[in-house]
Amino acid sequence: MKSVRIKSIHNKIFFRYSLLVLFIITTILVLFATYMSHVLRQESSRNMRQVSANIADTLDLEIRNMYATALKIAASEPVKESFFQDTSDPAILYENRNKLANIFLTVSGPMPTYYKINLYRNDGFRFEYGNQFNSYMADKNELLQYEWARQTFAMDGKKYISAPHLDATETIPRDVVSVSMAFAEVYGMRNDNIIEVEQDSRVFNTIIQRAVLAPDGKEDPNKAVYVFNREGEPIYADGSDKLPGKEHYAPYLRQLLDRQDDSRIETQTLARSLNGKKSIVSYTSSDFSGWTVILEEPESSLMRPIRLLIQNTVLLGLAFLIVTLFVTFYLSRSLSLPIRKLNRSIRNLDLETLSPRQAAELNSSFDELEELYQTFMDMKERLRESLEETVSARSHELQSRLLALQAQMSPHFLYNSLSVLGIMCEEGRNADALRFLGGLTSMLRYVSSGSQAPVRLADELKHTRDYILLIQERYGDMLEFEIQVPDGMLELEIPKLSIQPLAENAVKYATNAQPPWRIRIVGRLLTGTWLITVSDNGLGFEPERLSELKRRFAAADAAPPNVELQVNGMGLLNIYTRMRLLYGEEAIMDVHNRDHAGASVTIGGPLKQKKEALG
Repeated sequence: MKSVRIKSIHNKIFFRYSLLVLFIITTILVLFATYMSHVLRQESSRNMRQVSANIADTLDLEIRNMYATALKIAASEPVKESFFQDTSDPAILYENRNKLANIFLTVSGPMPTYYKINLYRNDGFRFEYGNQFNSYMADKNELLQYEWARQTFAMDGKKYISAPHLDATETIPRDVVSVSMAFAEVYGMRNDNIIEVEQDSRVFNTIIQRAVLAPDGKEDPNKAVYVFNREGEPIYADGSDKLPGKEHYAPYLRQLLDRQDDSRIETQTLARSLNGKKSIVSYTSSDFSGWTVILEEPESSLMRPIRLLIQNTVLLGLAFLIVTLFVTFYLSRSLSLPIRKLNRSIRNLDLETLSPRQAAELNSSFDELEELYQTFMDMKERLRESLEETVSARSHELQSRLLALQAQMSPHFLYNSLSVLGIMCEEGRNADALRFLGGLTSMLRYVSSGSQAPVRLADELKHTRDYILLIQERYGDMLEFEIQVPDGMLELEIPKLSIQPLAENAVKYATNAQPPWRIRIVGRLLTGTWLITVSDNGLGFEPERLSELKRRFAAADAAPPNVELQVNGMGLLNIYTRMRLLYGEEAIMDVHNRDHAGASVTIGGPLKQKKEALG
């Protein structure tokens, strides 16, 4: 039986790295699963506490608004004056009813936030204000038949919040929740009158249901909400239209509240909740309303994301482990075999000669690595020399192309300038022609400097401004010119003669339309990019012309730059070619017609230009 050679590269790499990877992945999986389970459980509990607290606070806000309305009505002297006036005379009754309605309208506004307000006088007189208002005399003892009325009198001026009950005074009775309080005609007397502010139970139901909607806006079937008052009466029971009596929930509340501490918000795990399952229960009690909001969710539903996370994490870890072991085995097995072949291939790699050189010793424990290292050093030296030669040749080539393209723009500008000068001479404007020649001399000095390096944007803008001033010698006030370039852009370096030809092109096409002609140059700095836009208010490019330009731009992108460009009409392509030489694929040039009138040409590039393009 052959023994395994542990000293070989193949076996050393595979066994050592396999054990290391197995240990790391197993440790990470266990720690990650344990930590994420704890985090997700804490987060789920925190979210449930937050939801139950939000529901309780929103319900409290609604109750507070109802209570505030009751206080304002009960404290209103005009209300008391009209409500406690003798109503035995029908005319006075009618007048008081209208007065009360107007007062309520003033207090509540045209769109009250409550459903209805009822005022009960100790002699049986009643006033109702809601969608409609009414007043009438009733049996004064009839009110005591209702539990909420007896509780209100027992509170002796303090608020009483009823459980949902039917408002029997409506044609179609509906469930309402009311805030009521007893009050006296004169402060200090017996509180034997009642003001009741009713709110439709559906308002409270909607508040609760919206709070537990799923992220997709639909009802979450896993969450159940219950609301109880201090007496254990149900206010809301998981969307049920018919609420069971408090006896139905008594065992559940005892199980829950007997374990409650002094905190307002608490989360517990119940072995058996109202849904018959082990559930996580979060509840919030309100000191103001006395209501307790209970939010429960089955533990199986709450822990489903945690189980799914652990399952996916384990599967992902196993898959990664298998792939890692396979890759480790493959690399370790394939490393030693091709080393000598790779060594021979690298030794023969040279741009000029295939002659091998004597390599230095690495003193490695592996002969293959010793040979590979020496070969790498030889190859590195040869590649360095070859790359230096290639970069030098490429730099000289780019410089030659830039000079050739820049030289094209000079006769282009001179051709147009001499045309303008000829027109001035024909018109006998000798003084203007002399000034024009002086400005032209300054511009030609800039144009003929012969440097292939980029220039400052400030210098290019000055050259452009000089050109426009010369053109304005011919057109006068009919030509308007504006430059809006931030000061932070003035030190940028751009290709020489890249903006003035655009302004010249804009003048050419703008003067085909009716004056005044407006030429605007606007500069912008974006994240890592600069943009210069030259626009006019002329007739714009003809569609065929625009298509031809874009076709030529695309052709320039697909092929190496060609310096053999014509002056007549190819100034834009010339500029684009020089931009490509300077900035490569980061060069920007956009030509289009504006919506209202004229054309717009935008050039741009990165804030840091390519060093190799500059030589």
